[in-house]
Amino acid sequence: MTGRTKILIALGLVALVSIVFGQTAHFGWVRYDDHDYVYRSGRVTSGLSFSNIAWAFTHFHAANWHPITTLSHMLDCQLFGVNPGLHHFSSVVIHTLAVIALFFALDSLTGKIWRSGVVAGVFAIHPLRAESVAWIAERKDVLSGLFFALTLLTWSSYARRKSLARYLVALLAAALGLLSKPMLVTIPFVLLLIDYWPLNRFRTEKIIWLLMEKIPFALFAAVSAVTTVLAQHGHIDTFGFSLPLRFENTIVSYAIYLRQLIWPVDLAVLYPYPEKFFPFLTIAGSAALLIALSTIAIIYRKRLPFLFTGWFWFIGMLVPVMGIVQVGRQAHADRYTYLPLIGITIAIVWLVAELTAHWRFQKQIGALASAVVIVAFSVCAYHQTLFWRNADSLWPHTLAVTTNNDGAHLAFATSLFAEGRTEEAIAHARTAAEIRPANAGVYGEVPVGLEGKALDEAILFWSARVENEPNNIGARNTFGVLLVQKHQTRAAVEQWEAALVLNPNDGNAQSNLAWVFATAPDASLRNGTRAVELAERALKLAGGINPILYRTLAAAYAESGRFDDAIATAERGREFAERESNRELADEFVAVLDRYRQHQPMRDARLELHEDL
Repeated sequence: MTGRTKILIALGLVALVSIVFGQTAHFGWVRYDDHDYVYRSGRVTSGLSFSNIAWAFTHFHAANWHPITTLSHMLDCQLFGVNPGLHHFSSVVIHTLAVIALFFALDSLTGKIWRSGVVAGVFAIHPLRAESVAWIAERKDVLSGLFFALTLLTWSSYARRKSLARYLVALLAAALGLLSKPMLVTIPFVLLLIDYWPLNRFRTEKIIWLLMEKIPFALFAAVSAVTTVLAQHGHIDTFGFSLPLRFENTIVSYAIYLRQLIWPVDLAVLYPYPEKFFPFLTIAGSAALLIALSTIAIIYRKRLPFLFTGWFWFIGMLVPVMGIVQVGRQAHADRYTYLPLIGITIAIVWLVAELTAHWRFQKQIGALASAVVIVAFSVCAYHQTLFWRNADSLWPHTLAVTTNNDGAHLAFATSLFAEGRTEEAIAHARTAAEIRPANAGVYGEVPVGLEGKALDEAILFWSARVENEPNNIGARNTFGVLLVQKHQTRAAVEQWEAALVLNPNDGNAQSNLAWVFATAPDASLRNGTRAVELAERALKLAGGINPILYRTLAAAYAESGRFDDAIATAERGREFAERESNRELADEFVAVLDRYRQHQPMRDARLELHEDL
């Protein structure tokens, strides 16, 4: 009967995940990191091969080192191409496997089938899971979750029947988790907590042995941590926010995550970082809550050991992403809760079960209460997942539930600009610059919306940046874009040429120069032969799938008089634009195709020279 019960619970978990997240099979790309992770990474879209597998392990990808995640994206592209619905489906399948593995791991560790099922159910469909499951770029979350659950399951097997083989299997699962997402650097700590409860190994074995067991896990974690720092060094912001503010945000974020577990409303993909210190009552209340709960967990660790393990599982697993070393400009993130909240959920479920153990009809009441909670969370999660349908649903929702969110305005502007909705993009970019004026110089997307004083300030900023950092290719590329906004196209060309001297394979500089050489109204700037050379190289570097680069290459062919090639290239670009659901760009290809069929090259009025400005 027990075996049948486990199978029925597992099937129920599969059904829950399918109902809540199955809808993502019809979703598109949200164009927020998706392009870096998948559809504009030539290595990824070309699928699995010996060279690509080697590349995944020896190169950083999307400012991370997570080769298993990269390989999973490659496998999807090998099987499904760049169809976003099927990539979503893969993430849902992996999350489902993680949920089932977690259920069996908790059951193996504790021997409590129904409590384990409730914890796995909350993990499966909590609204905070929407970001991890419905965002293709967060494949690393669900993959690391699967290997984390397998680590717990295999560790349970090893702890009860020690053997080298079982130990190595647990170590392998942990290593694969770290190779999926470096957040699992806390695995040695979590395993010690598991040893304390429910395995109770601290009572039966020497502490020194328990610590020595974790050394290989710690070594893997250390390697992952070092490579992560190297991969993200350009994104680490230790000076943009003061250390006291980062400490305050850490304390408040812990409290926010607890609130979101119980009351998951107004969830967003990007929560803006606070610009000033929190009100005294906010920081004092959050600190008091954390101290109180930590104190309770410690005081009652013998009587209620699950509180100790669950609470410090939650606290410890969040440490790498709490922003003491800040990466990005988010204050906190739903995706960070994917594994840490398992700990606090365990603490709550076990505590409620223990406190109601002597109630009459306790099992029936518990089952009903659990069902109500899981159904309520499922409904909320289904609704939250709907916002991940595409960028046009994600960012308006984010802006609606947050305030002064310059990052969301910028991300939405970038998406709108990629769709060809330039006026809307400009409006959001200007709003972002108004919220945080420094954005005029920090973000490369903003120049599409700058003019007047803001443009002049941005040019001064990037001019100084280039002067102080002459080898900064990104700065030269952004400075060139700003100069084009000022109609100083020759000066822009100089910046992009300098960028190519620094790195002949810089795709941004190649594509920018190719567009100018192919479409500039001033004949003295045009060079069809060079435009073709640069555009072909840029497209090859991008894996031959970027529709914007097909547009550039088609214009270059037209400038060289190769109109048949221009037509074929534009047709191919339109196919990729439609595949990305970029209707505006696809329509633009239709318009330029008419020109090329009439043997008319492309001209971009934005490249008119006003060098006297």
